[in-house]
Amino acid sequence: MKKFSILFLLALAAACTEKIDLESASDYHDYLAVEATLTDRADRPQRVVLSQSISYFEDQAKPMVSGASVDVNGVSFTEEETGVYVAPEGYACQEGIEYKLSIRLKDGRAFEAEATMPERGFRMDQIDYAWGGGKTMDMDSLWTVGVWGEEKEIDSYYLLTHAVNGIYKPIELATVAPDLFFNSNHVVGFPIEPLLQSELLRKQYGDCYKYLETGDVITLEVWTMEKGYFDYLLSLTMNGVSIPLFTPQPANAPTNIRGEHVLGYFAVCPVSAASVTIEDPFRPYFKKLLFPGL
Repeated sequence: MKKFSILFLLALAAACTEKIDLESASDYHDYLAVEATLTDRADRPQRVVLSQSISYFEDQAKPMVSGASVDVNGVSFTEEETGVYVAPEGYACQEGIEYKLSIRLKDGRAFEAEATMPERGFRMDQIDYAWGGGKTMDMDSLWTVGVWGEEKEIDSYYLLTHAVNGIYKPIELATVAPDLFFNSNHVVGFPIEPLLQSELLRKQYGDCYKYLETGDVITLEVWTMEKGYFDYLLSLTMNGVSIPLFTPQPANAPTNIRGEHVLGYFAVCPVSAASVTIEDPFRPYFKKLLFPGL
């Protein structure tokens, strides 16, 4: 009996090493991947990014889609770099208007989507910062951004992102959350955004992750999203950590874009923003909590 058990375990181990070929839908179709989130910020570029999906098992940069015709409500977006289509300078969306995105590729395939800007859920009045640990350029260092403002008594969904000296971190690394953060209240010094800065992150994502120094300017943005876009962004995360858009992802993401073999989402978001200038980068408290008039 003991001999039989050993042979059975050996057979089972051999079976576990057998190579299995897995397939995904992208092995059969090239999907158009659309990143199209417009805002009411005229000082920020309004962009539509077109790329081609890759297989779940691919480890390579996504191919960008060039030569397309892109417009929103008749306003043409210009291809400033391969696959990146930008609205005219000063373009911004407005509340109460339905926006229609139209895309036509060089091969004749066409795609459309509509989106309306939701009501702004959060008014941000000011922000402040506090240092949380790490004092040398050789170590990861943590700062926290606190927010002051007012949240409306409506169900809202948010995207939070920040910039350092006007350089924003990639949108796929932003935080998405329902309004449980604020819960229809007057918000005073809520520690809403951690800033983990390190040389490793800076090399990978740019100076939005630089080590903070006196004179640096932190800008926090809170985008109000409609529920469909919130669900879409959640589908691109795993265990609460964002993964790059349209690279291998843990589940099929919803889309509001019409057309064959297309991924992505078209959204229009109002944005609340505030900035603060670094005085003492190692200050371990929110100054505005101790001195509210500042």
